[in-house]
Amino acid sequence: MTRLGQMLIEEGLEKGREEGRMEGREESLRNIMETLKLSLEQAMDALKIPDSERAKYQALQ
Repeated sequence: MTRLGQMLIEEGLEKGREEGRMEGREESLRNIMETLKLSLEQAMDALKIPDSERAKYQALQ
């Protein structure tokens, strides 16, 4: 495999991991909000989601 091909595969895998992580966090946030009756902000605090990533999840409300 060429170096370019390897780089493209690695980039695709990284993108897939990031999307999977975000989907998992969205599900976790929804579950915590529903089960514990928390606001989105409280749920993000509970999961220790960094401030720099919180804007991604604001659409959940």
